[in-house]
Amino acid sequence: MVEDNPKSSYLNDLIEQCRSGDEDNWHELIDLVAPTIFGLCKKSRLSREESFDVFGQVSLQLVNTLGSLRSPEKIVSFVATITRRQIYSFYKKIQVLEFLDEQTVLSIADDGRCDPEADFKRSSQREVLLEAMSHLSERDFHLIEMLFFDPNEPAYEEIARKLDMPVSSVGPIRGKALAKLYRILRRKGLDF
Repeated sequence: MVEDNPKSSYLNDLIEQCRSGDEDNWHELIDLVAPTIFGLCKKSRLSREESFDVFGQVSLQLVNTLGSLRSPEKIVSFVATITRRQIYSFYKKIQVLEFLDEQTVLSIADDGRCDPEADFKRSSQREVLLEAMSHLSERDFHLIEMLFFDPNEPAYEEIARKLDMPVSSVGPIRGKALAKLYRILRRKGLDF
């Protein structure tokens, strides 16, 4: 009996061997999908290091989800989808952090407490808050950052000078920025 699709049979066998833990077949599978991963990273203009980070994340996700793959012949498109999601996730993280300087990130990330559950909850809330803040205009983002995250607690005069706005505008703009942030959080189903 002749196989209808030798490629499909090859991929079925390869994935079954990978599922059973055969290391050589894992290497073969990774060699098969690596050009897709790195090609998408190159198209997305990721650096070599960033591409290898995405490659590692995609490989890990492939290990964790290979058992649920229903159509082995679609492994390349499956990996391409995972890769695109990882690249999108990478750029979302960059977008959140691009407005923050190192000192602000460190002050947000470390408040010196030792309660792991409370730290995790606070950290999760901060991550959601920072992601929501990334949807604000640059001026609103920096205003909220200076008002609520700057450990030096700058006065309105200093904030107005840094943001090149009248001192009398800081309060009203703060109110509008917080209202925008609140609406963004509500759209995400959150209410702080």
